[in-house]
Amino acid sequence: MPGFPTAGGPTRTYSVSCHNCHAPFDAFDTHWCSCAAVGRTLVCPSCRTCFCAAPPAYKRSFWIDAPGGLWDLPLAEQTPEGAPERNPHPSQLMRPLVLLVDNEPQIRRVVSRAIQSLGFGMIRGTNGEEALLLAKEYQPDLILTDALIPGLDGREMCGHIKADPETARIRVVVMTVLYPNVMYAMEAYKKFKVDEYVTKPLEFEALRALLRRHLGEPPEWAQCSTG
Repeated sequence: MPGFPTAGGPTRTYSVSCHNCHAPFDAFDTHWCSCAAVGRTLVCPSCRTCFCAAPPAYKRSFWIDAPGGLWDLPLAEQTPEGAPERNPHPSQLMRPLVLLVDNEPQIRRVVSRAIQSLGFGMIRGTNGEEALLLAKEYQPDLILTDALIPGLDGREMCGHIKADPETARIRVVVMTVLYPNVMYAMEAYKKFKVDEYVTKPLEFEALRALLRRHLGEPPEWAQCSTG
């Protein structure tokens, strides 16, 4: 059972068992995952697995029994930042360069940190039309886009990218949580020329593998773009 702190007392704890390896851990003494999902979850310190993909019953039980202080942590992290997001000038960016397109600010922040921690350059967009403009201006090496973004959806946006000689070389990966069916994937590949179609939530190791498949290893030291 979790223990609650008093003024000047011990730090609170919330002991749970990992859904994957069943090892016990303190939910207050571990890290939030870097999955591409709004409802991110905690990482088991033993097997390094989060519970984003855990059975719904496990998630319900975890949060029903969780003390209020644990609920406050993800809420605080989702508080909008004061300064608006701005993409740097192209000359200030690392290569290979990733354009992340998602209309959820929390996902943009989390995935951006993960991509930058892996050594890749990073810019952000919030909708399909903006992504088309950013693709022409920045010439990213990879676009990682949610399927359901405002305006043009991710697949339609990819179709425009591939049809334009100025941007046709850019690789496009579409992420989806609502349309994982094979029918949608095949349409994405054949009609919209998507390079890869993946299901969210995208865990950190899956994101690392995806970037390496499309971009190779990042440079060992920072290389700035020259144009």
